[in-house]
Amino acid sequence: MPTRRQLLLSTAAMGMAGVGALSGCSDDAPVELEDGDALRMRVWSESAASAYEDSLAAFTDSTGIEVDLEVLGWEDYWAQLPLDVASGDLPDVLWMNTANLAQAHASGVLLEIGGIVGDDAASWESAPTDLYRLDEGLWGVPQVWEQSILVAHEGLVAAVEGDASALTCDPEAESDPLRELSHALTVDGDGRRPGETDFDPGARKTYGFSAHPDRTAVLGPFIAAQGGSWQAEDGTITFASDEGIAAVQYLADLASAHLAPDGKDTVADPTLCRTLFLQGKLGLLQTGTYDLHTLAEEIDGTFTWGIHPVVAGSEGARPLVHSIAALGVDPDDEDREKAIGELLRWLGGVEGQRPLAENRLGIPAHRDLRGAWEKSWDTAGVDVSAIEVPEAVALPEIGDRSAIATGTAMPIIAEVFLGETDAAEALPRAQEAAREAMA
Repeated sequence: MPTRRQLLLSTAAMGMAGVGALSGCSDDAPVELEDGDALRMRVWSESAASAYEDSLAAFTDSTGIEVDLEVLGWEDYWAQLPLDVASGDLPDVLWMNTANLAQAHASGVLLEIGGIVGDDAASWESAPTDLYRLDEGLWGVPQVWEQSILVAHEGLVAAVEGDASALTCDPEAESDPLRELSHALTVDGDGRRPGETDFDPGARKTYGFSAHPDRTAVLGPFIAAQGGSWQAEDGTITFASDEGIAAVQYLADLASAHLAPDGKDTVADPTLCRTLFLQGKLGLLQTGTYDLHTLAEEIDGTFTWGIHPVVAGSEGARPLVHSIAALGVDPDDEDREKAIGELLRWLGGVEGQRPLAENRLGIPAHRDLRGAWEKSWDTAGVDVSAIEVPEAVALPEIGDRSAIATGTAMPIIAEVFLGETDAAEALPRAQEAAREAMA
């Protein structure tokens, strides 16, 4: 069962609990909910729920509409969602990610919110907002978003006179800036580098780059940077293109050339690259903004690290972007729909999202909160000013069963990093398995 956070909000001045004058509604008519009734909103994060409390209290002060905030853990959240669709017991507003959006949209229970929020959507960053556009409609109010980034151990990079600010890769070339810097950063216990006589890869003191089979941080951005894609616009899995095969083979070759941790180790422990970076043993970690909290807390001043754009390819840098949005559920009741609309507009506004930004819970979707977000990170000793809003991105999974499809493909792709096969053989096989999983 959800953890319910009943927000006890004063409505005495309104004359009736749950009654508010919704100035944002087109007819400016008051909304009347049943006495003691409240809207229900569901999220999967306790941290976000805590941040939302002040925001929703202000919403009730403004409108007189009370909100019950429910929290379900990640696995329970997605297990409960189809059950609530079937029983008709969905909350009025719920968090959503892109992997599950298509299935929720296909259920026919969602409110198209383009007409509800109107011009307010122009204040949101387009990268996270566009992920919730389907069938010429807008189906979510973006709350926070994340993107892949490159973080560098600045001390290690400076020691080899390197520059991590604009790294590029070229699978067709004999070498490139990423391989050159990774080679310089990789040193065994006796100071030898890969290719030098008696270099011992089993005794590496420092490693170069985090070339490992991570879909979000590495595979997605590298494939897109070469001009490939994980999925086509219609949702068809497409990563086994020539560009995708070249990108994956390039990454696996970095590991086999000892410029990255061994594939057998990163496949066995998907967090190994991050652990090595936290220990000061990895020069370049491609990860996501979702790891900033862990990096800041664990490094805690033991060495200097900085944030840079992801490694670029022939098509430039293509960070993977994903976002969380608030969706409205159609109540089949005019007054309740107006109340839901008012809550969605609030959640799309500066005051609705400010607590999320100030608590550093993802990148704020509202452009006017960018400064507050940067300032909050600055107080934590982290300069995030290098994280720009990307013009071109790699996309997350889209469509029904897309997350299952990726989960089916990843063990097959991992075979390339294990050295059991090459990308030209594994990726078509992984793609076919993924397509079957989505069927």
